[in-house]
Amino acid sequence: MDLSAPFDYISVAAGGGGLDMGLRLAVPGTRCVCYVEREAAAAALLVAHMQDGSLDDAPLWSDLRTFDGR
Repeated sequence: MDLSAPFDYISVAAGGGGLDMGLRLAVPGTRCVCYVEREAAAAALLVAHMQDGSLDDAPLWSDLRTFDGR
């Protein structure tokens, strides 16, 4: 995979989205298609970042054990 070319990905254990923001800067056009985060405070921060445009707007899943990656 050419990491300099944009790609879609899933952010697992996303936290507040810091790595996702860095990835957006490093590889413009890269897009998160789903976030997985169980901690309520971190999930709220992800939502706030999606609303202000800092992160891609994507579904937010709260339990990795029930997440179906297909």
